[in-house]
Amino acid sequence: MIDKDLLLKGLFALAKDLGYIELARQNSYPWMLEECRGLVDAAGDVGWSMDHCLVLNFGDVITEFVRHGEPKSKDLAPGCTQFAAAGAATADGRLYHGRVLDWTKIDFILKYPVIFVRQPEGGIPHAVIGFPGNLSPYQGINAAGIAVASNEVTPRDNTVNDRTGRSHVQLVGELLTRAHTLSEARSMVADTNHMSLELILVSDGNAGQAEVFEMAPQHVGILGLKDGLVYATNHFRAAKTQDLDNVPSESSVKRLARLEQLLPRGKQGSIHGKLSPQRVVSVLRDRTDPTTGTQSAASEVDDGNSIATSGALYQLVFDPAALRFWVAAGALPVPTQPFTGFSLGELLGQDHAEPHPATIP
Repeated sequence: MIDKDLLLKGLFALAKDLGYIELARQNSYPWMLEECRGLVDAAGDVGWSMDHCLVLNFGDVITEFVRHGEPKSKDLAPGCTQFAAAGAATADGRLYHGRVLDWTKIDFILKYPVIFVRQPEGGIPHAVIGFPGNLSPYQGINAAGIAVASNEVTPRDNTVNDRTGRSHVQLVGELLTRAHTLSEARSMVADTNHMSLELILVSDGNAGQAEVFEMAPQHVGILGLKDGLVYATNHFRAAKTQDLDNVPSESSVKRLARLEQLLPRGKQGSIHGKLSPQRVVSVLRDRTDPTTGTQSAASEVDDGNSIATSGALYQLVFDPAALRFWVAAGALPVPTQPFTGFSLGELLGQDHAEPHPATIP
């Protein structure tokens, strides 16, 4: 499957030539290596190899190392957006977490959206929203009411990266398996040896709290809820970390500026205090350029001028306390797709689980 996608095929070839596959093998969690071996045992006859599995599941670090130290590729530029809203910021006081997963047009991911339901021995059951072979999640929700998703951040240069440590997408899997609370997640992030730059947003539905962790080998910066809101795109803003990343892209700045127009209290047109799952969807579908006020066409996929035109591969809404989530995926442009509702409790077969919520058209 990877060999049929030109971008992933090229990334795999570069990773192999530069020795990054062995780097992934040396720095992956033991559970990741074990699961990769299981996939190879099951799918080796159709060409799936340990090397394929490692590239897909160490992809955040490999992509960063390839982009910095090799000829840069515009196609690998990130464009993710996240926000969490709780308390006075929402219509009912509940916590909601919106997320755009963006990279570039990757047919392999668009054609085969997958929800993995995992029940790790000794760990917290959880769901991962991804694609075939995606053992290290870019986003997910666990049965303790924790939702987690990651955004790539471009480093200032390769001197701020480290060749030993952990992949952040593998860390997301650790958080979903081990973290019952935001406090536990914070401790796990602090105790991790970070290889590259990345940010994650962790939302705790039961506590009504959320934090953005800006992670680098040198420091971890933390942004918490202010007036019930926290949000992030693809650059660092915390005092400890803001000098470690590159000059932010115009798209990252625009998407953050649009969130700051839509979400905070007192702004003209603000939806502060009105946020519901449907309103979160409206933010994820927003096509307004914050600097000009112009709207991108409904058919536009990736002009980088708005939240909905960053090149979305997935858009999601989490209601972690109720163990509910909604997913838009499968065809471009993703923001125009319906948001299909899921109940983690039902997927896990729990008694008295919240039913699957209605699709948001």
